[in-house]
Amino acid sequence: MSEERLDRIETKVDGLVHHAGEVDRRLDALGIEMRTLHQDTRHEMRVLHEEVLDRIAALAPDFGPMRREPLEAAERARHRKN
Repeated sequence: MSEERLDRIETKVDGLVHHAGEVDRRLDALGIEMRTLHQDTRHEMRVLHEEVLDRIAALAPDFGPMRREPLEAAERARHRKN
């Protein structure tokens, strides 16, 4: 091979090595950004989950009176027997 051709090949390889280093740096930055976004998303999902639970709890009927009625009826029945 001629010296010129080897120089061109070497120049191309050097460019590729430089480009690969740049790609590595970009991937590292992207990984950091993705981890940050993942953490933010997890936090938001927890907040939304808690909000939905609160909304569901607010929609639930009050079962207290329904539970008290049988207990009160049983208590009245016990008093009648005495």
